[in-house]
Amino acid sequence: MAIFKSKWQTIDKLLWGLGIVFGMVVPVLTDRLPLTRVHWVVWFLLLVNGIYSIWIGNRVARRQLNILSLLVFPVLFLLAAYFFMPHFTYYFAPAYWAVSYLTWASRQQ
Repeated sequence: MAIFKSKWQTIDKLLWGLGIVFGMVVPVLTDRLPLTRVHWVVWFLLLVNGIYSIWIGNRVARRQLNILSLLVFPVLFLLAAYFFMPHFTYYFAPAYWAVSYLTWASRQQ
């Protein structure tokens, strides 16, 4: 029990919470909106999630978190894409990881 308590104190709860929201909830809900596929991809998958990926890279670098924290959002997005979204959205998960990693790497000394 002490192991779980220490892990709970060390994880970044905001990163995980927003990872669930932007990785699973927002894409699935916006896929149901009456938008064309092009608008959905441009506004939500590229713009909103792209900005969120940049934010993740900055947060992980600023707080000096484990580099594996960069995988939270892309993995959650990949799960949502696999079960609830069209198949072409799979390819956004590695792109989100790459943007997060490049942002994190640019902030390193």
